[in-house]
Amino acid sequence: MDGDLASPSDEELVGRALRGDAGAFETLVLRYQQAVFSIAYYKSRNCFDAEDLAQDIFLAAFRSLDALKDPRSFASWLFGIAYNRCHKWYDRERKKVIKFEEIRQRHEREARLAWRAAVDGPVPPERTEDRLEEYLRTLPDDAREVLRLKYLEGMSYEEIEKRLGLKPHRIDYLIRRSKKALRDAQDRREARQNGM
Repeated sequence: MDGDLASPSDEELVGRALRGDAGAFETLVLRYQQAVFSIAYYKSRNCFDAEDLAQDIFLAAFRSLDALKDPRSFASWLFGIAYNRCHKWYDRERKKVIKFEEIRQRHEREARLAWRAAVDGPVPPERTEDRLEEYLRTLPDDAREVLRLKYLEGMSYEEIEKRLGLKPHRIDYLIRRSKKALRDAQDRREARQNGM
C-alpha cells in the first residue's frame, strides 16, 4: 500500500522518460528545479540569467538523457551538467566584460588622439589631460560642450544639433573658433616655455 503512494524514483522516471513519457521528465524537472536554479543563481547572481540557465540545463539534460549510464545517479549527473553549463556561461560573460572594457579603452585612446589632431599641434604625452583641461577652461561653455560631443563622444553635426539645439553653421563656427583658440593657447604656452 505504501509503495503505491510513494513517489516514483529517479531511476523509474528516467526509464519512463526514455520511453517517451514527457510527464516523467517534467516530474524530474519539478523535483530538481529549485536545486538547479540555486546553482545557476550562485554563478550568475541574477534571477533572469539564472532562469535562462536553468532552462538551458534541463534542455541539455533532456537531449542527452540517453547518454546517462546509471539512471540511479540522475541527480549527480544533472548537477554536473548544471555546473558545466554555468561555468561556460560565466566564462562567456567575463569575456564580454573584458572585451567591452578593451573597446572602451581603445575608444578613449582614439578620442584623445582625435582631440590632439583637432588642436593641430604636437602635444607632449606628459600631463596631456591636464593641459587639455586647462585649454578647455578658457573656452565658452557652448564651445567646450560642442568640442566634447564632437571629439570625445564622436557625435556628428546632426546629433549635436539635436542635443544642443544649435544650427550646423553655428556648430562649425564654434569648432573652428575653439580649435584656433586652443592652438593659440598652446602656441603661447610653448613660447613661454622656450623663453620667447
